[in-house]
Amino acid sequence: MSDLFLDVQGRLGGEENKRGWIDATCPNCGKEAMRGQCHFSYRETGGHCFVCGWGGGLRDLAEVLDLDATDYVPQVREQKIVELARWRGNPWKLLDQYLTHPDRVDRWAGYKPLTVGTLDRHGFGLGRLPFQHPDQSWYMSKQEWLTVPIYEDGALIALRGRNLGTAGPKWISATGSNYALWNVDKVRPGTTCWLCENYVDAAWIMQGHPEYSAVAIGGATTWKREWATRLAARSPGRVVVALDNDLVGNGGGEKREQWVLDWKVDHPGLNPPAANGPKVVNELRAAGISATLLNWPDDAPYKAGVDWLIEG
Repeated sequence: MSDLFLDVQGRLGGEENKRGWIDATCPNCGKEAMRGQCHFSYRETGGHCFVCGWGGGLRDLAEVLDLDATDYVPQVREQKIVELARWRGNPWKLLDQYLTHPDRVDRWAGYKPLTVGTLDRHGFGLGRLPFQHPDQSWYMSKQEWLTVPIYEDGALIALRGRNLGTAGPKWISATGSNYALWNVDKVRPGTTCWLCENYVDAAWIMQGHPEYSAVAIGGATTWKREWATRLAARSPGRVVVALDNDLVGNGGGEKREQWVLDWKVDHPGLNPPAANGPKVVNELRAAGISATLLNWPDDAPYKAGVDWLIEG
């Protein structure tokens, strides 16, 4: 066991799970570990968060924690050949099952008030997701998820699932999924475009306000710089960056200083997560887009999302 891992473990703490990983508060997004739910876990080789999507080796984890990793020499491992997930080769039968599920409309209605037209327009479905065992064999999940297909340049590159139960993560990706800027290829030139975290909230905006376009990144920390160029190619009139009203999202504005103090009380020894909203705005502007950071109203609760604005 390396000295660096002992330093990381001393900073993060946590509880070892049945898989031999340690469940702890995510040092990147601040999501707290909860018994029976898969959020952030780490071990001597590194860590991964199923909430914000952050992942990296032990050195990366040490950098997030501001630990000195100068003398750390990672173990050399044989590189495995990564093959394209088999469901991505011919996904149409799977997508058809999601769209024709008899409980699809009712289950979605229990989550957000989307019309059947909106569900059909964006291919939102219901069903089991494909995952891969460590031995490379594939299986379908026992649990059914609200499914969101994500395309890039016309190709399906991700299947995301929204959990309606109480056990497990709120969102999960089928094995072999890649993050992409949802709905960017359908942004109409000259329109006001809302940039959200939640794919479904983005669809809800366009349902109530057809004059708008909307895109979603899937989580505050999943933004990629190249997405600014991709969005700029669609020539939106302006972009409103509406990440969630928290430290890791739009940052909190004038409230941030107090939020940081509160966060440090609950997470001693950890640095508060950086605000991603201002970073996204700056990168959009650098790409030539007129971008604005949403100024959340004073009465907006902590962690409010775009759905709070729509409902209000």
